[in-house]
Amino acid sequence: MDPILAEQAFELVDNRWIFRAGLGQYWMARRVAQRCTGFVPDDEDEQVDDEPRSCYNCQYRRWLVESVECLLLKNQHY
Repeated sequence: MDPILAEQAFELVDNRWIFRAGLGQYWMARRVAQRCTGFVPDDEDEQVDDEPRSCYNCQYRRWLVESVECLLLKNQHY
């Protein structure tokens, strides 16, 4: 993922990259995923957004109470 996009869309908290927009912000999750070069769609039964390319549908996202974590960013060590 582009480092600028990472900094704009995610916040590093306790070594976890947390999606700044939180949950239910489908338009933002779609916008970020469109620009993410590391996006990989999760299994279809795990997808929650009607638009296939969305952070909420990515194999690298992990659900949190108030947002999602991006494991791709964690593995890229930004």
